Amino acid sequence: MAAAIPAVVVARKDGTLVTQNAPARRLMGQGTGRLCWNVVGGLEDAEGLPCQPHCVRRLLAKGLERSQRADLKLAGREHRLTCVPVDDTVICVLDRGAEHDPDEFQLLTAREQDVLSLLADGDETQAVAKKLDVSESTVRTHVEKMRAKLGVRTRAALVALGFRFGYLS
Repeated sequence: MAAAIPAVVVARKDGTLVTQNAPARRLMGQGTGRLCWNVVGGLEDAEGLPCQPHCVRRLLAKGLERSQRADLKLAGREHRLTCVPVDDTVICVLDRGAEHDPDEFQLLTAREQDVLSLLADGDETQAVAKKLDVSESTVRTHVEKMRAKLGVRTRAALVALGFRFGYLS
C-alpha cells in the first residue's frame, strides 16, 4: 500500500503562504495568503510544533544546509515536519510516521540523485546538463521521472523530499 501523500506548504521569505497541496488544505484549511506560522502552527491537537513568528525568515537566513526537522504528535499520531529553505522560499512537508525511508517506487537512480543534488544547489536545466555532459532534454526527463516517483509537481518540492528521504544532506 502506498504511503499517504504528505501535506506540503510553500512560504515566501515574509512568511506568507504562496501555495499548498490538497492534503495541506484538508488538514490546515485554506492557508494561501496567510502567515505560515499561523497556518501550520495553528494545527489543532498538535504537540511539539516548532512554528513561531518569523521562523521562515530565520530559517532562510541560515541557508539551504540548515533545514529544520521536528518530530511531533498530531491527534496522537507520530508525524514529522521538515522545513527546507530553497531560494527565497521555505518548503514545509508534514507527513505521518517516524519512518522516513522512501518506498521502493520512490527510489532514485544514481543519475537522478546527481540531477537532484545540482537542483538543490540552485542550478537550472542548462547548467545541470553542462555539468553532467548530457542534453537539456535528458535533464528534463530525469526531473519528470523524479517528480512522478515522489508524487510532487515542482522542483522545489523535489528538493524538499530529497532532504526528507536522505538523498540530500
